[in-house]
Amino acid sequence: MEVRDALAQLDRIHDQLTKGEVYRGFRVPAVAVIGAVGLFAAAAQRWVLPAGVPAAFAGYWSAVGVLGGCVGFAAAVRSYLFREDDFERRRTRRVMGQFLPCLFAGALVTVALARTDGFVPLLPGLWAVLFGLGFIAVRPHMPRAITLLGTGYVFAGAMLLAWQPPEPPGWCVGGVFGIGHLLTALALHSTKEYRDE
Repeated sequence: MEVRDALAQLDRIHDQLTKGEVYRGFRVPAVAVIGAVGLFAAAAQRWVLPAGVPAAFAGYWSAVGVLGGCVGFAAAVRSYLFREDDFERRRTRRVMGQFLPCLFAGALVTVALARTDGFVPLLPGLWAVLFGLGFIAVRPHMPRAITLLGTGYVFAGAMLLAWQPPEPPGWCVGGVFGIGHLLTALALHSTKEYRDE
């Protein structure tokens, strides 16, 4: 019994240490590139998408989101495979386990709402709210500014849900996520743990 209690106590200590350290798997350049892609996609939307086709809007921004996700997660996977030790890999799994549900929820909401044109205007607000909740979920492992940024995403999403233009402009998605990712890159860059790399 004493050995089991000691192991349980060590596991609790390890969990506390894991929560107390900043996760460094998200790379500042990759986060900044995602922000730039979002702003570019917002500017390009009016030339790329036909007017009055809500399903095209949902498809376009889903593709942009998948591209951004690939850029961001490729950097995290590279760190996981080639730079991190066992302790850091455990933290990576914990952070991803907390963040990925918001992305899956966003994908499910997109599939469900994109089928009905009248609900597509809800997507920009819902995407922002869900992404912000993902930020808030990983806040114990990220720099303090992430909590503020997550709250900003949730607030922006609430504003978009209240506004609901019938044909959302690209800035509803690309502006929110582009500026949000650029601010996230700045927050990460200004954190000591990220500067020391």
